[in-house]
Amino acid sequence: MSDTNERTSLLNPSISRNEDIDENEIISYVQHRRQSIAASTISNENFPKSFNFQHHNQHQSTILDGNTLGRTISNISTRSHNTIQEIISNQQNLPPEPKTTIYSEFIKISQFSIPLIITFLLQYSLTVASVFSVGKLGSNELAAISLSSMTANISGYAIIQGVSTCLDTLCAQSFGKKDFNSVGIHFIRCTYLLLLLFIPMAILWIWGSYPLLIKIIGNDEDNEKMCQLASQYLKILSLGIPGFIIFENGKHFLQSQGIFHASTIVLCICAPLNGLLNYLLVWDKSIGLGFIGAPISVVITNWIMCLSLLGYIYFINGYQCLPKTSSYFSSVFFTNWSRMINLSIPGVLMIEAEWFAFEIITFEAAKFGTFTLAAQSIISTTCVIFYQIPFALSIASGTRIAWYIGAASKKSSIITTKATIYLSILLGLFNCSILFTFRDFFVKLYTTDERVIELAKKVLIIGSIYQINDCLSCATAGILRGQGRQMIGGIMNLIGYYLLALPIAYIFAFILNYKLIGLWLGMLIALMFVSLSQLYFVINSNWDKIIQNCIEEGIIEDGNLNIEAHSMLPSMSNSLVV
Repeated sequence: MSDTNERTSLLNPSISRNEDIDENEIISYVQHRRQSIAASTISNENFPKSFNFQHHNQHQSTILDGNTLGRTISNISTRSHNTIQEIISNQQNLPPEPKTTIYSEFIKISQFSIPLIITFLLQYSLTVASVFSVGKLGSNELAAISLSSMTANISGYAIIQGVSTCLDTLCAQSFGKKDFNSVGIHFIRCTYLLLLLFIPMAILWIWGSYPLLIKIIGNDEDNEKMCQLASQYLKILSLGIPGFIIFENGKHFLQSQGIFHASTIVLCICAPLNGLLNYLLVWDKSIGLGFIGAPISVVITNWIMCLSLLGYIYFINGYQCLPKTSSYFSSVFFTNWSRMINLSIPGVLMIEAEWFAFEIITFEAAKFGTFTLAAQSIISTTCVIFYQIPFALSIASGTRIAWYIGAASKKSSIITTKATIYLSILLGLFNCSILFTFRDFFVKLYTTDERVIELAKKVLIIGSIYQINDCLSCATAGILRGQGRQMIGGIMNLIGYYLLALPIAYIFAFILNYKLIGLWLGMLIALMFVSLSQLYFVINSNWDKIIQNCIEEGIIEDGNLNIEAHSMLPSMSNSLVV
């Protein structure tokens, strides 16, 4: 063992240091501390109810509050190294880690998922409203908005949504360990990262979209007109992207605190408003602008969504986790981006891989004729609507698991993981049965053409089976996000969709001549691979290592351990260099 000065020098940078402290002791200390702070009081709406304990007096006397712990840490440099051991030795008097059951997790995850399902459906309706309003202007306009929407999704929205998923890990784990100041820091950092990524995005949409689309589609008279309209749509749409970025990050920021209904409230107002704006700006005889009215409606809606959600955060709830700083241009927001970027890249890969693969399948379906393409549009739109249900489950369960990991609660993390997997299978079977049973009804909502109806009904049999694996894939992806292991999902998606789906789909569709059925068989096989491979990694998770990594990030990444009261909730601001 080293002498006192050597050990305490790591805790106080003003003292010379010759040898590193045993990091395992600090890890152990923080882990036991997290078990104790998980028991302290926090709003029942914002934290798992299973985290609430009825403390006995003897427990209360042994649990350090934030200020006491801060004083203890600040005095470590002038006291014996035994102080750390004394703090750790209190673990036998700490309350046990939070307890939960599969049934209670079923209920909580379901409760969290319901407002999210409404949120995602309303958010999806924003795009649908533009397509419906512009589609009646003519075939050129409909083709242009379809082309511009596809371009915007792949080069913009998928990147934004993929990057923002890093907050499902960073913010939720920080909230679980009651590091509330870091929840806000991650939110602001991610917003700056996305605003930085917006610059090349805007350059592409404003100056590069027309030549790019012409090169992809071809330079004939009809295509030139369509590409001009699509480029015009993207130029205007770019004005609303910063608002969308702030809204999307704000949504994840609130979800990580267990506030799932805020974005639902905002969208319940903004979705109908978007429909009204589309009518007024596209069709109204007095102020209607025709085609460009649609992107203007989206821009206005994005900024109203942004300002409304920020208003909710600052004036109603969620402000407790805003960073404790006098300026949002502090250097803390522009440093330590490495983990955020490492989590963002696989998040983007997971979304881009699936979205781009579906676009390729749609292009391939067009080779079989108009009726096949129409059937493909019906099937893909229906599956996207059904997808919102497991995606909500993914966010809710991933957030809850991240809370437990942040609180160093291994048993509860495992129980919640089991509940999520069981619930995803039940949900997949439910979606499958609904889509299979009512596929005739769903198809007839889109068209009256009997040839399209018959083809779409046949392919929706595969689409209904697709739901089972889609639910399992979403659930396991959410668990991996909660664990901070998004890279596994990113790699599995790349392998599944590009090494399996596209080659197999080509063989079934063009060589075996199954056409659209063959294309969807390829996608089904890919999703089976993705869902089962992700399930394998989840089942074989090293929970001790995952929790230890979370603890290490809290100590090492920012170079400090912050434990100080912030407003109504404890935050982290006192420095402890480790």
